[in-house]
Amino acid sequence: MDKLSAIVPKFLARFGVAVLMIADAIALTGALFLSLALRFDGVMILQAGEPTNVIEAYVLRHWVIFAIALVGYLGFFALFRLYRYAWRFASIEMIWGVVFANNLGLFLLVLLMKFSGALTGFPRSVFIIFWVLSILTVGGVRILLRLANMSRTDGWHALRLLKRDFRPKRVVIMGGGSDGARLLSALHEDVAEVYSVIGFLDDKPQKCGMYIRGVRVLGPLAHLYKLLADHAVDEVLIAIPDAAGAEIHDYVLACRKQHVSVKVIPGLRDVLTRKVQARLEDISIEDLLRRQPVCIDLTEIGQYLAGKRVLVTGAGGSIGSELCRQIAALRPESLVLFGHGENSIHQTYQELTVSHPALAGHLFMAIGSVADDVRVDQIFHAYHPQVVFHAAAHKHVPIMEQNVPEALQNNVMGTRCIADTSGRYGVERMVLISTDKAAYPSSVMGATKWLCEEVVRAFAEVYPNTIMVTVRFGNVLGSRGSVVPIFREQIRRGGPITITHPDVTRFFMTIPEAVQLVLQAGAIGISGNLFLLDMGEPVKILDMARDMVRLSGLEPDVDIPITFTGLRPGEKLHEVLTNDDEMLEQSACEGLSVVHRPTYFNVGDFRGVLRRLQQLISIGKSEELMQFLCDTVPGFANQRLIAEMTDAEAPIAPARPGAM
Repeated sequence: MDKLSAIVPKFLARFGVAVLMIADAIALTGALFLSLALRFDGVMILQAGEPTNVIEAYVLRHWVIFAIALVGYLGFFALFRLYRYAWRFASIEMIWGVVFANNLGLFLLVLLMKFSGALTGFPRSVFIIFWVLSILTVGGVRILLRLANMSRTDGWHALRLLKRDFRPKRVVIMGGGSDGARLLSALHEDVAEVYSVIGFLDDKPQKCGMYIRGVRVLGPLAHLYKLLADHAVDEVLIAIPDAAGAEIHDYVLACRKQHVSVKVIPGLRDVLTRKVQARLEDISIEDLLRRQPVCIDLTEIGQYLAGKRVLVTGAGGSIGSELCRQIAALRPESLVLFGHGENSIHQTYQELTVSHPALAGHLFMAIGSVADDVRVDQIFHAYHPQVVFHAAAHKHVPIMEQNVPEALQNNVMGTRCIADTSGRYGVERMVLISTDKAAYPSSVMGATKWLCEEVVRAFAEVYPNTIMVTVRFGNVLGSRGSVVPIFREQIRRGGPITITHPDVTRFFMTIPEAVQLVLQAGAIGISGNLFLLDMGEPVKILDMARDMVRLSGLEPDVDIPITFTGLRPGEKLHEVLTNDDEMLEQSACEGLSVVHRPTYFNVGDFRGVLRRLQQLISIGKSEELMQFLCDTVPGFANQRLIAEMTDAEAPIAPARPGAM
């Protein structure tokens, strides 16, 4: 049975090639007969005073030559892989193959007729007509086959799809600088795609009307709106590598609304320095931050990781896995992936072994809980890390509201365990990843992260030989559980998009930004410091949702409905980055600030706080733990009250199925 299943596809493939070769032979023969008929205005001519059929007069007398030429044609078709194209994918590339193969076939036919003497008296114009008809008939066979295949699934819509394939793609390049000029040259040299560059767009007045390598600058960037309205462009290429996302935001949304593809081109300098790969990139929501993304050169900053034994907790998560990727590129002596979920840890491990094969023998997986003192001690004893990044934490706000003991055990006691073990084993540096929800926390998760920050500050005093720092930042775009993948899935399902409140705002950053910040803080930090990234202005979640709908080529509130479900327990309407009693000071690195906080506990008192917390966790009563947080975390009780009042006043639309 297995042999039969292997033989049948091969037989069908060879049968299909045989059928197509027969169709080509019939098409070429028909083209030859038709070219003679067109040349003589019919099939009958007078020869030696007698009516004679043109086929008999010019073909049958030299049938051997034409048969050899026919075989030669089929051989040239095979040489140009015309029998390897899948019928349903035949397009402009196939047509070029038909043209070149027919050129060679016609050349062979003329040579055969010349050397055999058959060329004498043969009308030369027939060759020209035959060349045109052979291209049309052979190419037409393939187009008809593809159209028939497409029509089975697309119906009459197949005609429009076919037209799209055989029409050059009309392209406009935004940016008339050196990168735009290089892009134009690359498009002209690209034989795989057929582009028709209709013009450049550039905001510099002196460039308007100029020609760049034969292509005119049509006007400023805003001229794109007219091109879109006139349906004059199929694709927009943005060759403005230094432009911030906010500068091109409206143009991208306008293109997506008209179902026009948008691609952003990396700058040549970035390509040469290998910051990005040299290819056209589809623009994504991460490119549309309302600020210039922070980009840090880690070549020098990351030297403190070169040749060091590094351990990352939560290595299977969004931040933890990205930390591992960037650390692996900095040539550590070894890298330990520490996490509780074996599947995600193994996935990160597999990725790193492929991308960094030299590190494969120095890459280790450690499975366990960060709050398990015995297991953490075993791992530190086995690998003796010199640098530790603590990214492991429970982060989902509503879930932690329902699992208060686990939130405190994993986040707070886990951080205590990692910090204490790092100090005892003489770790050189330990970096904790925190969140803006630790500022005026209203949720259990936020309160646990506020306590985590205090844990690091306390143990920085206990172990002065270990540099312990904390990094605080906002929501991470694209991370698991963030709004971006949730909204994408809701859009894919046709909606509705569910938002807690129409006015809710959040600070956003990309995963690479977050990781660069963490690595930089580890390099420059003074023990006990709390760092904060300048994340610009907060983004309204409703605006982000509408942008994502438009980026998908749909219209919000028309194609995709948006519903409001109300703030969930512990959620705030607006996040803040610092408390009023916290002072910001610009660090030596641009975009990175140091947060100066008042002293809430001395080390001895805080140890007592942790002991009391561990006792309450062991009892497992959420009410007592909530009272502990209200008594220990400044302003926690008031913030929850404010959040509850805001939620009560929120206008809530009826939630549709699938609302989150």
